[in-house]
Amino acid sequence: MKVNLIPPTIPEDEKSPLVEQLVAFIEQQGNIIQQQAEQIQQLKDEIARIKKQPPKPKIKPSSLEKKKKDKSTKQPKGKRPGSKKRRKTAKLQIHKDRPIEPEHIPDGSEFRYYKPFVVQDLKLQAFNTRYRLKV
Repeated sequence: MKVNLIPPTIPEDEKSPLVEQLVAFIEQQGNIIQQQAEQIQQLKDEIARIKKQPPKPKIKPSSLEKKKKDKSTKQPKGKRPGSKKRRKTAKLQIHKDRPIEPEHIPDGSEFRYYKPFVVQDLKLQAFNTRYRLKV
């Protein structure tokens, strides 16, 4: 926690020996406060370490004000292999098609469509069942 308190500038013609002493005194107090703040933080970290708690994280200053590099100069790498969206059961042979009725159907509702679920089981031969939930 670094606090920079900058006292106002005093013109040379208004500086008296008393004002110069007070400015020096204020600067000395600012240094003492800074040292004490660092020591307090160290002690807090020590207490947290003894209590087996994580210390205060060191957070980097914001980089929002810095100029960002133009991202258009980078060449896109493309998609990773295997990230293409595709249906895994499109070419799968379905051996049995079995509709399922929902447990609780509210009064006045109407059938719209089936929502398919494919379950792949292994028997001595491949045997696939598609469950269609009435929605």
